[in-house]
Amino acid sequence: MNSSRYVKSILKTEEDIFLIRKKSEPGFWNNIIFGLLSLILNRDKDYFLITNERIVLLVKNKLIINSNYEEFSKIQFNSNNDTISFKNYNSNERQRSLKSLRLSYEEIQKIKKVLN
Repeated sequence: MNSSRYVKSILKTEEDIFLIRKKSEPGFWNNIIFGLLSLILNRDKDYFLITNERIVLLVKNKLIINSNYEEFSKIQFNSNNDTISFKNYNSNERQRSLKSLRLSYEEIQKIKKVLN
């Protein structure tokens, strides 16, 4: 899956509320086998996207979260453990960790400002 194409296709039909895009962290084996070359050639991006309809998390071209939510005002972010909670359309409470995104302090503050 090409992460950037997937995110662009979502943004064509939905309104962007919040977006974090950052370089993927190379895996342990990539560092050992390819060393510095893997850091230079790493072109993968990680995305955390909230639109007017859904929440999407892509890490290393792998879709982690793609869920529709019921109401934007009910989305909560817990900065102590980097989890996001929301209700989907079936009114089921969903909770997902964002630790795989390796959020910086500034990114956490942006999420808190938009959501809480």
